[in-house]
Amino acid sequence: MSTNDNPTPASDGPTRKQRRAAARASRKTSGSGGTGGSAPGGPRSGPPMLVVSVAAIAIGLVAVVAFIVLAGGSSNTETDAVSMPDTAAAPADLRQGRTLVAPDAVDPVVVEAFEDPQCPACGLFTRRIEPLMIAEYVADGTVSFTYHDFVFLGDESWDSAVAMRVAEDMDGKFWDFHNVLFHNQSGENEGAFSRDRLADMAELVGLDRDEFLSKLDDPAYRAAVAASNADGSQRGVSSTPTIFVDGEPIVGVPQWDDLRARIEEAKAA
Repeated sequence: MSTNDNPTPASDGPTRKQRRAAARASRKTSGSGGTGGSAPGGPRSGPPMLVVSVAAIAIGLVAVVAFIVLAGGSSNTETDAVSMPDTAAAPADLRQGRTLVAPDAVDPVVVEAFEDPQCPACGLFTRRIEPLMIAEYVADGTVSFTYHDFVFLGDESWDSAVAMRVAEDMDGKFWDFHNVLFHNQSGENEGAFSRDRLADMAELVGLDRDEFLSKLDDPAYRAAVAASNADGSQRGVSSTPTIFVDGEPIVGVPQWDDLRARIEEAKAA
């Protein structure tokens, strides 16, 4: 006996027409790519495709970055031509070998620099501070300025230090070569100061390439560089640049105002 006061007729379930309509609706929903998704545990096509796309993009970016690094990293030292700096070398009338001093200077303040040609801080001093000091204090006879070798960064430092000495002996071109050399700094022992590039610099300052190259292995030049190193060590130099103002050391690259103050102090003493 039924507990329902108004029983309904028994049903055989949805009709065939209703089942077909439901199937079409289901296919339309699953094929639309909408957010409705499928029942839990069923196939999920959206997320795997997204993961594959992101992975492909990441791999592509890594490949592009690697190409840029490899291509760009080799260009500075292997393919870039050496160039002349915008700043002119020290005036000829101030040159006395590796020292710059005005012909009429009387008891000038003595400024000396111990440098390694590959040292980035030395490059900064040479390109930014040295020209200011020459223009303001060397030209008027207040300062005499001398460059000293203190090389320790490897074979290219030794070769470039020798090259500056060769340039001086060949045609009094120490300061011309010094100017071009520090302008073309690029890394340490990565080819920026390879012998071929040093010879390119020699040609830029008007020296004969073959003669210049033939002198780079002269033991007398290497001995002179070694002697300068020893002198620096004896005076307490342990890093570059080390600048002396009347014998008092400044370690590292001084600010121009600080160096000017030291020169003025020494001048007044």
